[in-house]
Amino acid sequence: MELRQLRYFLKAKELLNFTEAAKRLYITQSTLSQQIKQLEEELGQPLFNRIGKRIVLTEAGEMFATYAERSIKAAQDGMTLLEDLTELKTGVLSIGLTWGLKSLVLTPLKMFAQAHPGVKIEVTFGTTNELIDYLLNQQIDFALTFFDGEHAENLHYEPLITSEMALIVASNSPLAQLPGIKLKEIEKLDLAMPVKGFSTRNFIDRQFEKYKITPHIAVEVNHTSTVIDLVKVGAFQTILTHATVRGEENLTAIPITDTNMQREAVIIQMKGSYQKRAVRVFVEMLMNEE
Repeated sequence: MELRQLRYFLKAKELLNFTEAAKRLYITQSTLSQQIKQLEEELGQPLFNRIGKRIVLTEAGEMFATYAERSIKAAQDGMTLLEDLTELKTGVLSIGLTWGLKSLVLTPLKMFAQAHPGVKIEVTFGTTNELIDYLLNQQIDFALTFFDGEHAENLHYEPLITSEMALIVASNSPLAQLPGIKLKEIEKLDLAMPVKGFSTRNFIDRQFEKYKITPHIAVEVNHTSTVIDLVKVGAFQTILTHATVRGEENLTAIPITDTNMQREAVIIQMKGSYQKRAVRVFVEMLMNEE
């Protein structure tokens, strides 16, 4: 059994058409049919039902596809390992990032880019759930996000920082002079908040419910940066972590004195998957920054 045969099989499975699969693979249809036939003979099971010019996966084909994909992935991991020996002179570093932690990565990004100019850096913003989906689909190398849910068995979570939640107001607001505020007092304020479904919003809603708070949420936005812009112009107040507004001008973070509202930022990676050297180097820079 050869990797080439597995690639041929997976392309035929994807397109369910030997002629089209052969074109995509830049081989003749007879070569493709012959290689898949050899694979079937070695396995002792037909992988496709041939119905005229149509092909349909058999039950054995469905089951074998999972193992074929794993084999291809393992081979690709091996190639990546060898490519890393080039001392990061090429390659791609794909980072998944929640907007609330962007300030944490700015300096490490600059350091990494200066040290390894040949490595392309791709940053994808998303919610926690979106980033985990990107990670599971191998669209990013790791995710950096706030997380307080149950840990999935196939993911590795590495704590990065813990950041306190605070009432965020415009620096020229009369509220900015407060040394602290109680959560109950926030009921009287006009809040701008991320929409439901964002992990930060879900966390805050749980706190409101726990302490029997009925906030006045005047506006909901599906982008944290817009929430911050609304606060800066003095239109509303919000509740976010200190880390989210670190480095932002014209904002003041007021401690919430009667609760212990903390969020943990974590680095999430696939458990058991090969970790690219670019990831290891960047994560080390990130940890040293903190």
